[in-house]
Amino acid sequence: MFRTFRHRLLFWFLIFISFSFVIIMLSITYLQKRETVLKRTEAIEKSYVMLLKSVKAQQDFFSHATRDPHFFRTGDNQYLDQYLTLLDSTRSYLMQLDLEEESALVGGIEFVKSDITEIDAVFLELIEQIQARGYKNFNLEGSMRKDAHWLEKINEIDTKDILFLRRHEKDYIMRNESIYVTRLSNLVNKLRQQTINSGRISKARKKVVLYYLDGYRDKFIQLVKLDQRIGIRDNSGLKQQLDQRIIVCEEDFSNLVLYTEEWAKAEFKKLTIYFGLIAFLLLIVSVLISSLISRKITKPLTELTMHITRFVDSNFTLETEHPIIRTDDEIGSLTRNFSFLKDEVISRLKFFKQKVDERTEELANANRKLLRLSEANSRFVPQEFLQNLGRASIEEVELGDQVEREMTVIFSDIREFTKISESLSPQENFDFLNEYLSGIVPIIKRNGGFIDKFIGDSVMALFPDNPDAAIQTIFEFEDFIEEYNSRLDKNIALPIQIGTGIHTGKLILGTIGHDHRLETTVISDAVNTASRVEGLTKYYNAKVIGTEHTLLKLKNKDSFHYRFLDTVKVKGKTKTLSVYEFLGPADQIKLSYLKNYNKGVTFIENKKIREAAVIFSDLYKKHPSDRAVEIFFDRCENYLEKKTSSWDEITHMITK
Repeated sequence: MFRTFRHRLLFWFLIFISFSFVIIMLSITYLQKRETVLKRTEAIEKSYVMLLKSVKAQQDFFSHATRDPHFFRTGDNQYLDQYLTLLDSTRSYLMQLDLEEESALVGGIEFVKSDITEIDAVFLELIEQIQARGYKNFNLEGSMRKDAHWLEKINEIDTKDILFLRRHEKDYIMRNESIYVTRLSNLVNKLRQQTINSGRISKARKKVVLYYLDGYRDKFIQLVKLDQRIGIRDNSGLKQQLDQRIIVCEEDFSNLVLYTEEWAKAEFKKLTIYFGLIAFLLLIVSVLISSLISRKITKPLTELTMHITRFVDSNFTLETEHPIIRTDDEIGSLTRNFSFLKDEVISRLKFFKQKVDERTEELANANRKLLRLSEANSRFVPQEFLQNLGRASIEEVELGDQVEREMTVIFSDIREFTKISESLSPQENFDFLNEYLSGIVPIIKRNGGFIDKFIGDSVMALFPDNPDAAIQTIFEFEDFIEEYNSRLDKNIALPIQIGTGIHTGKLILGTIGHDHRLETTVISDAVNTASRVEGLTKYYNAKVIGTEHTLLKLKNKDSFHYRFLDTVKVKGKTKTLSVYEFLGPADQIKLSYLKNYNKGVTFIENKKIREAAVIFSDLYKKHPSDRAVEIFFDRCENYLEKKTSSWDEITHMITK
């Protein structure tokens, strides 16, 4: 009937659209009926919640309004207003329900309405009785207290007896026990009899006193009766009636909610069954139509797909097999064009593969050369240097590239290397240094630093982020030096020692030179300072000396042992530096008297030179080889013997 594939698809598409429209209409109907059921159940549940809230408002009213002067003065109370609002909302939700076809639900709602009316009637009567009773200076209790205050002011009755009357009154109000009612009545009768028998009170005055006594007693008895009628304290009287009606109403409402839920479930089940049956029938019809379409359409497409898959799996080399053309529509045209395309692809791929093989070999050779060149460049320019410059590779580096960073600089130098090198041949010198540096460099890299340059036997390293790591690195040097010395040929070189200077500050990393010859370098006063501090290690006979700048930048200062050495002015600097000696695990002797040493330095800082001299004199006798102790001892002696005009002498380092 339809000659083209497009027309056939359009026909089947219209059929599916019709089915979809039917399903949509069914869904809308289902949702509308479901919404109606949900609204009814929600209205009943909301009215139940409103009832519970109104009961809560009643309890809040009893807890607060019965002691609220504003309520007794005006009759208004927020909890009473809240109760009335909630009760009206409960009735409103129930009135909105349309359940004419469900007689059981209508009957349950009428029971609930009747229960609510009874609750409201009892609660309103309770409010009237509470207002009549009063509180403190209001209504009955207020009138009773006025009589009591009048009796407190008269002289005809002993004040002690009046106080007992008030005590019985308050005990009753607080404890609600009948014993206090009896005691108050007996005491009033006693006082009344005493007043009548008193000869010092005039007849007219007796009449007035008895009026107030009788009035106070009668009002108190009336107050007690009202409390019994209200029953809030002991849950009797009207309060008990109210609670009983609330319980009945809640049971009726709970039964109504349960019945409503069962009714809703039944309605949902019925709707679901109807909708499921119709949807199932439409699904069966859709499956049948889909099967018919698949037979007419998918067979030629499946054959073409299988042939394309075999063609791809053969790496586009399948030449002998061609797809069968079964129809004259668009699918047949697609199959025919694919056959032509396949032959053309095979022809061009043969030519392309030949060229690709040639170029692949050329690129592989070039890539091997680039890798060797990159590895060689990384030996001369550290990768960390490029990272700090923000360059991915050495190809991106240009003349004048620079960046400012705060880093910790360490200079490490072999002591008396000149003397060692004189005893070695040129080849032995190079072997000696390379073996030494092969142990030092991995320690620096392992702790996050990198080498800036080698200056003969000296090493300059940079630590970008962590001065603590720089200190730890130097202590690890000592373990390597100990192991390295054990391997040295005693006939070739002496056991070596190194001195290290540390300083933290801002520096500039960049490139200098010419377009035809570049060099990476670090320029900064911090670098020069670190170099000069390394020179101080010889003067102070110390292994590791750092500046105060580094000490202040340490993140875990308590992890290290250090001591103040001096305030110095190194060559080329106008400002003085405070320098410290860092003590590692190998400095056990110095660590043993570090506490006394620091105590002596503290005396000097506080200008207690004589006390400091005593400490450093004792230390010098025990440890004469400690250069720092010797310097402090000499300065203290010179100051005390007045060989110097003042203590503030600065060490001037005239050499590196």
